[in-house]
Amino acid sequence: MAFKGMNPDEGRETAGLVTEAASTVNDNTDTRTSKIMSVEWVGPDYDSFTSDWNSFLSGPLSQLSEAYRTKGDELTKHADDQDTVSEGD
Repeated sequence: MAFKGMNPDEGRETAGLVTEAASTVNDNTDTRTSKIMSVEWVGPDYDSFTSDWNSFLSGPLSQLSEAYRTKGDELTKHADDQDTVSEGD
């Protein structure tokens, strides 16, 4: 019979890496935001830029980070399901 399913340990390891990517995105974003906010810059261009940056943070970057977490959780669940199915063999 051909192999079907996943190696749960490999699945969990990969899930951890995917979830870790969310933290990496957040850490890098925090570092860049701190640097951006420390630029000596006053005026409407600054206000516009920081407003756009904050929208970017709360929109696409937040969605990316959440997607990594969601996919990591999903992969962990598949690994758990594989353990359950394999126990029945």
